[in-house]
Amino acid sequence: MSTQSTVPGANAGKPLAAGARTVAKADRPSFGGSIGAYIAVVIVSFISLFPLYWMLVNSVRKDADINNYATAWTALAYPFQTFIINSFVLSFLVMVGVAASSLLVAYGFARFRFPGRNLLFAIVISTTMIPYAVMMIPQYAEFINVFHWGQGGNLFGRTNVLQFLPIIVPAFFGAPVYIFLLRQFIRGIPYDLDEAAKMDGAGPLRILWTIIFPAVRPALIAVVVLQFIGTWNDLLAPLIYLQDPQNWTIEIALLGYFTRYAGAGNWAEFMAMALVTMTPILLLYFFASKQIIQGVTLSGVKG
Repeated sequence: MSTQSTVPGANAGKPLAAGARTVAKADRPSFGGSIGAYIAVVIVSFISLFPLYWMLVNSVRKDADINNYATAWTALAYPFQTFIINSFVLSFLVMVGVAASSLLVAYGFARFRFPGRNLLFAIVISTTMIPYAVMMIPQYAEFINVFHWGQGGNLFGRTNVLQFLPIIVPAFFGAPVYIFLLRQFIRGIPYDLDEAAKMDGAGPLRILWTIIFPAVRPALIAVVVLQFIGTWNDLLAPLIYLQDPQNWTIEIALLGYFTRYAGAGNWAEFMAMALVTMTPILLLYFFASKQIIQGVTLSGVKG
């Protein structure tokens, strides 16, 4: 009887390597699938970017120069830089208020234990289902008739600066969507870090500043950028409260350009100012898109 000796492990790697190559080959996208994906990306990109191209071309349609920008820049009661400054200041203050208050509220819901916490959190989140149109009239009556924020107040040579308060003050009471996002992120931070800080004598605010804030920074950057973009693009609230033309934001000014130029068929000047309006937001999103995606993704995974 013949015997066949085998060396354990001598050929063990061969079936495994073959299987790994098979799995890798199976997971590798086919050439046709890659081409189809690239074509789809090109089509979607073209559809998304064509309006910008059309806007740029029409903004210099007359005489192929930039005179349209110079003409439209001083076409309204105040130069266009006035509206840009108003939008930057308003967006910054609202951004700071929403980010700070939402972080504090989210920290309380994520780290503190108190009776009715889950019910209160559910009530806060449920307010996102209330349309702004439902609250618009009661808020206007409260801010104008009760607090008298419709006019008055002088600051840095500006008049009627109280008109900004109905937009700025509510921002310091948090935004339910961002409270939820930050709460989910904070819940993913190990509670042992809080316990260690408490043993060193740290209080809640110190824990928030030294432990929670550095860890939650990606989500907070997403909140900051998204809120700034949202306030910059907002038309309804400024249109309701900012009645003084000197206090107009860039979106109200753009509406004025539309009434003055586009309504008369002069699209070049309107497109010029529309392009100027979009440029800061495009630049902001271009440089911060990675942080936005990272913050929202991590907030969804954690907790």
